[in-house]
Amino acid sequence: MKISNWSLLPVLVVLPACLSAQDAKPQPLPKADSILDRYVQVTGGKGAYEKHKNQILTGTIEFPAMGLKGKVTRYTAPGDKEYSLIELDSIGSIESGIYLGAAWEKSVLLGPRIKNADERDQSIREARFNAPIEWKKIYPKVETIGTKDIDGDECYEVLLSPPSGKPVHQFFSKKTGLLVRTTMIAASQMGDVDVEVNVSEYKVFSGIRVPTVSKQRAGSQELRITVDDVRVNENISDSRFEPPADVSAMIRKAKASAEGRLP
Repeated sequence: MKISNWSLLPVLVVLPACLSAQDAKPQPLPKADSILDRYVQVTGGKGAYEKHKNQILTGTIEFPAMGLKGKVTRYTAPGDKEYSLIELDSIGSIESGIYLGAAWEKSVLLGPRIKNADERDQSIREARFNAPIEWKKIYPKVETIGTKDIDGDECYEVLLSPPSGKPVHQFFSKKTGLLVRTTMIAASQMGDVDVEVNVSEYKVFSGIRVPTVSKQRAGSQELRITVDDVRVNENISDSRFEPPADVSAMIRKAKASAEGRLP
């Protein structure tokens, strides 16, 4: 064992220091369940979430490095139904969604495609309606693995492991209980990508506190989403979640192939 010069100090100096170290034992980390349940409480409570039967989110999206701006609209409903539309100035639209177990995407640049394997499962998890109160169904294993200072806010780090794919790290403020950051290795069309999402500026919409600013980094790409409004319990037709005709054709063909039938 290496002996430093501190060992030559008088015993009366060393002894109190040792006692102080014993007194300052690190506090045990709270269970992940309690952290996730606290988030539900501080954002409105389970009862408030359960009153929501569907949701329409509208806002703006920016890609600062590319000088691109646009609008984003997202519809979600129970039964893993989701449809998102991004309309970018000078480029066009990007559509994506979840319907009848299929995850898909269509853009003016890359055309239509169906997501498979981990990317499909990941998209379905992210589309889960009322996800904060459904976390036990989404992530069968959760654990608190440490703490981290994020911009002066001490946070608990929770590791959430899904049935398939890579785990997700979420950081919740010790002080407020609110989610501050999410990091993960996301599956994408181009392969695995390091993703970091920082959320802030929570506001109340229909009884639920929602982060209205999301700063995201995926690989070398950065974007910012600002939520303008969140409406719930509106009359949304089921057809709103149906994919475009060309995507539907791809889904039918893939399903027929998987079942060993001709498309």
